[in-house]
Amino acid sequence: MMCPKAAASKKSPSCATVHKSRKVQAKSLIEWDELDSREQMSVVCNLFINGMKFSEIATAINQTYHANLKRESTYPILMNAVRHKWIRFVPPPEYELEMRARQQYPWLDGVRVAHSSQFQDIAGYGAEALIELLKKLYHQNKHVVHIGFAGGHAIRKLTYLFAQMLPQYEGKLPSHLVLHALVAGFDIHEPRTDPNTFFSFFQTSSMHGFDIEFVGLHAPSRVKTQEFHKILESEDIIDSSQAAKKVDIIVTSATCWGDEHSSFRKYMGKSENSFNILDHQNCVGDMLWLPLGNEQPLPIETDIRAMTLFELSDLPDFIRRGKKVLLVLSPCFYCNQTKSSILKAVLNQKEHLVTHLVADSRSVRNVLT
Repeated sequence: MMCPKAAASKKSPSCATVHKSRKVQAKSLIEWDELDSREQMSVVCNLFINGMKFSEIATAINQTYHANLKRESTYPILMNAVRHKWIRFVPPPEYELEMRARQQYPWLDGVRVAHSSQFQDIAGYGAEALIELLKKLYHQNKHVVHIGFAGGHAIRKLTYLFAQMLPQYEGKLPSHLVLHALVAGFDIHEPRTDPNTFFSFFQTSSMHGFDIEFVGLHAPSRVKTQEFHKILESEDIIDSSQAAKKVDIIVTSATCWGDEHSSFRKYMGKSENSFNILDHQNCVGDMLWLPLGNEQPLPIETDIRAMTLFELSDLPDFIRRGKKVLLVLSPCFYCNQTKSSILKAVLNQKEHLVTHLVADSRSVRNVLT
């Protein structure tokens, strides 16, 4: 006769046994070679993000799919997933800094701070913030939404991620989106920062659940200030200018005047007189490729200026009409320098220029008192 203790142990496996049994997946009726390359990638990715080592991934696949993989066989599969952008690191939010920012700047409608110092992480947070803004408009029964994009590396990356996320929210967001380019291309050596080029991200079959229109801006990047209004009313630009009046959300970034990689600084440097004027006016940086001071936008007294459909002085009234301005501030694309000085200037303007902020933890930490 079996003793009670032995009987109990036979009926109730140990915790270690239970834990081990949970690791073993059910046998699949499908052979590993019957899966195509992307289906195999999905298996490897799911096992990887669940914390398995490469040897454990190979063992799990061999047990489940009757395969005979070696540990090394999983490396190229995972790397292929990375190349296809299937795996993306998402940093945790910095809740304490978000709370402090809301307390110090209670007029902000939304604040997101990524606990990261990397450029691409902030763009991901920015894309999610744009999705949230669209959700709110959808719940307000707004089915056509106009979104205006500034240029630059940060907004390009944000737009790319936004386009990737969009199909997941079919039926949960406004179905008719009109995307506007709000600034002309700025850097002839980096045409990808022109917002007109962002629209190609949406030319995919996965967008079938959305009706997406585009309003480009075909204009010279460098214009003489005294000719700006004449060019704005020209036949080539007037349609874009009139359409911009319908914009509901402006998505923009900003750069510091002291950053040698700033496209705005390089551009204004093409005119020694313009550069010196901005230096003399204590320019802190730019937003929408327009100069900003510590407390207010700087007057355009320079010989040349950017071609834009909005002036910074337009934004307070834009916001008063219930529109939104999403500022996405990431470290410098080239040198990872923080943008604390321009962030502080934007947040301390006499009249508010933004409604929503997404930024990295270092920049926000440096601004908060």
